[in-house]
Formats: sequence, C-alpha cells, structure tokens
Amino acid sequence: MKRSFAWGVLGLAVTGCLGLPPAPPPTNPIRFLSINDVYVLDTLADGTGGLARVATLRSRLAAVGPTIFVLAGDVLSPSLLSKYYSGRQMVEGMNAARLDYATFGNHEFEIPRDTLVARIAASKFKWVSSNCTEGTGRPFPGVLPWDTLTVQGRKIGIFGLTIREQYRSYVRCTDPDSAARVAVDTLAKLGAEFIVGLTHQTIGADRALLARDTLIDLILGGHEHEAHDETVDGRHVVKADANSRSAQFVTVWGTRDHWRVAPALIRIGGDLPADTATQAVTARWEDSVRRRLGPERVVATASAPIEARDIRTRRGEAAIGDLVTDAFRSGTGADVALLNAGTLRLDDVIEAGPISNYTLESLFLFADEARVVTFTLTGARLREILEHGVAPGSLGGGPFLQVSGIAFAFDSSRAGGSRIVGPVRRADGRAIEAGDQLKVAMDVYPACEGGDGYRIPEAAGACATWQTAPRAADLLMAYVSGPLGGKMTPPAAGRIQTATGP
Repeated sequence: MKRSFAWGVLGLAVTGCLGLPPAPPPTNPIRFLSINDVYVLDTLADGTGGLARVATLRSRLAAVGPTIFVLAGDVLSPSLLSKYYSGRQMVEGMNAARLDYATFGNHEFEIPRDTLVARIAASKFKWVSSNCTEGTGRPFPGVLPWDTLTVQGRKIGIFGLTIREQYRSYVRCTDPDSAARVAVDTLAKLGAEFIVGLTHQTIGADRALLARDTLIDLILGGHEHEAHDETVDGRHVVKADANSRSAQFVTVWGTRDHWRVAPALIRIGGDLPADTATQAVTARWEDSVRRRLGPERVVATASAPIEARDIRTRRGEAAIGDLVTDAFRSGTGADVALLNAGTLRLDDVIEAGPISNYTLESLFLFADEARVVTFTLTGARLREILEHGVAPGSLGGGPFLQVSGIAFAFDSSRAGGSRIVGPVRRADGRAIEAGDQLKVAMDVYPACEGGDGYRIPEAAGACATWQTAPRAADLLMAYVSGPLGGKMTPPAAGRIQTATGP
C-alpha cells in the first residue's frame, strides 16, 4: 500500500477546535485519539495532564467529525487510589470521558481476577484483547478478541495485544505475534479496510510487528511512558506520554490502496479546560483519598530537586532510590537494601520545597504497599541478584535495582555472570566476599512473588508473614522525620557506576 503522511496535521481538524487558523480538511477522514499508561485522573503536580482535559479534546474533535477514542493499556493499576480501590475510579473516569476502546496493560493483571472482571463489566467502553484470556483459555467476560466498526462508510478493524510476562495464574497471555496474525487475518476476511493494533508492548516489538505484517495499517501503542512516532514502510506506531501529559491524534483518509496517515502529538495543558462530567468524577475520588489518608500535610522539605522520573530510576543511580533504600536499611537494621525501580511510581521530579505525605505515599502505588521483608544472602547470591538487575532486559525497566549499603560498577554489554565489574563493596569500602552473610531488606514483589524475574528462595521464611512487614512509605516517613530531621537532601552519588573494560 502506498501512503503519505505528516502534512499540516493539526489543520486537518484540530486547528479549529484549539483555536488555530483553519485549514482545508481531507475528505471523510477517520480520526483516532489515543492515550496510554494513565494511572491518575487529575492533573499532575506540574500542571500538565488531566483526563478531564483529554475529555474536552475528545468532545471538540467529535464535534468536527467521528473520532475513535482509545486507551492502549495500564489504567486500573497502579496509583494511590488504585492501591485502595483497584481501579474503580479509573473506569468511572473513562466512562465519563466517553472512551471507546481499551486493551489490557501488564498492570491490569495485578488486581484479583474477580475485581478485574467487575471492572470490565462496569466499563461503558469495549475491552479488546487478542492474546490475553483467563487461565483456562476462555476470554474474560465481556472482552472481545477483535472488533469492527464502520466510520465514514469505511469498515475499521481493531485488535489488542499485551506484552507477555509472568502474570498471576488466573491469566494466560499467548505469543502476541501469533495472536496478531490470527486477528489480522480474521479482520481482513471480515472486510476490514483499515486495520489498527491497540498494543501494550515495547516500541521494538511494535516495529517488528509492523515489519512482519503488512496488513496492519496503524499501531496505537502504550507501555513506554514517553511519546513515540516511528514508521515502518510508511506505517506508523505512535504512543503518548503517560498520565495524559499528551495524546496522539491520528487522521486517516484516502482509499484502501492509498491511505494517508497524519499523526500529531497534542500536549495536554492548561489551555484545555476541564470537561465538567469527567472533572466531577475526579473531584469525588480525590475526596475519598482525603477521607482515607486524612488531610494532606507537609512531612519534609527537599533542599534540592529530587530525581524520581522512570527514565532515571530505571537506568542508573537516582536520588529517590538512594533515599528510599537508605530508609529501608535504617528501619530494618539491614546491611544491604535493594529496591526494584519498577516499584517507584511517581515518575516525576520532586521539586525543592515542602513535601507532603501524599507525595511520599504516591511513590509506592501497588496493592501490596511495597512492604519490606528482610532475609539473609551470601555475598555470592547478592552478586547474582545484582547481575539480574543490570542484564540487557532489565536495564531501563522495572528490574533495575536501586541500592543502599553497597557500591558496584556494571557493564550490561558483557556476558551474563560478568556484568558486575570488580568487587561489590560495602558502604565503608570493604569488598564483599562470596561467603559473607548479609542481612538484606527488599520489597515484597521481587523478593516474595518473583516479580521482575527475580528468584530469591532465601526470602521464603520472611515472605510467609509479609502482610505484617513494614510499609515502604512508613519506613521512608520515619526516616525523613527521624534521622534526616525533616530534610530530604539527595545523598552523594557513587553507589552505582557504569564501567567498561575488565
């Protein structure tokens, strides 16, 4: 298929609705508005985002012409509210915003099966998944493997894919590529003229999928938290920034053999007013947080900005990782503290100045509340665990470890077993020997549940009573108010260093 794209994009429809000079629209365009990885309803601390603003954009676009509003996974978990309400507030918000389609993100499967089924049943939008079913192989109630709809007289096919990981036993996700092949072939036989993948997987997997399957016309994706727009043979895969910081707006026109596709990334900020219905849902749920946690109050002061963005915490030492793991070690008396970066969910910079209890609670958003268990490891086993954290599949993702009580260097390009370069040292500089016995503090997800690919049988005893282990948020607040005297100052760096050579 021949395609051209990316000319005067906002002039296609958005110019008018955002107050920009009008431009001639294409004939009978098909429009998609896509968001992904949306964990909160309200605006973010920096004033960007907000589902109510996206809902306004959706309404303005719909007033110009038919617009398909989709979410490419990760909405029910994790967040401060979802820690207590398992995504009920997100379904209500998406209903108010008039979402059309959603697919599963990997975090959807962190809530219990019956809760997930209840959230699907409460959704006024359609859930579509081509590769994830119940553990029995039956589709989740109310979830379609694919769907078709007619827009501007054109038959559109849509299918959903989710990254394959080690999920809870109630869910089974098959190979995304194989599932896509079946879905696309079926949609083509059903007469779909334009086929869209709604995916929650890596950008690399999306590119490879487009390269393998020439019948897929467009991928609206998620999983990464940063915006992307990449092409394979003229066909786009687009993703928006997480938490509604932006939305991808894609206009399609032409014919089956000559589609034209024009994507545009729309930043969601204060120039967009809040949709009344969606904002009412947001406000009601924010009130519920205050009832549960009490009024927001200042618990610390940051002397300098504290880096807590995923792009930093998942690739190297980060100030928030140092502070949190120091709190683990202080509160448990451990020799070493380890924290998989995926447990940190703020994905923002904590600005200098007052810090509230809500901010510290919002670092740890999973239902297990990132409880911290302690157990004994040998120096040799500690090194093996650190190796997993810097493997190519871990670096840049949730498995990467933030640490306290140790320092090490790594080279992720080296072969497994040799990525930790040189000795692992204690905080006082002494090398840790293979036979040394170390008391280690670590959060429950990797230590007890095998999360992020960790296997730590040494933690089994502590894991048997994990529900009574201290919460990470409590350890951090106690550390800040106690040893730090109410001041959160980024510690000196140097615990994790990249290395080349022997």
